[in-house]
Amino acid sequence: DACACCSGPFAMNAEREFFSMTFCCGKSICHDCTDSLRTFVGAGRACRCSFCNSPVIDGDKNKVGMLKKHAKKGAAWAQELLGTCYYNCTYMSQSDHYEAKRWFEKA
Repeated sequence: DACACCSGPFAMNAEREFFSMTFCCGKSICHDCTDSLRTFVGAGRACRCSFCNSPVIDGDKNKVGMLKKHAKKGAAWAQELLGTCYYNCTYMSQSDHYEAKRWFEKA
């Protein structure tokens, strides 16, 4: 796969991740493009997704809400990521393996 922004290859970063995913539409983007987006948003500018024109999502609660919205509509990428969030306690106060299993099975 290649970055949806720059079409470049994915490379592993210091956290041993290959890419980031936009929560609004599920596009995979490389870390250089992610860093550029963070710099742009961090400069106090309003930022919208280049792919779906949604506002860039900030805050854990908003990210989980957007994932649930897409997962309930049947988006496999969101179901898998939501299952991972529930399993690893990412963006949540506690893990829930039952919910994780439920979303993994749907994906």
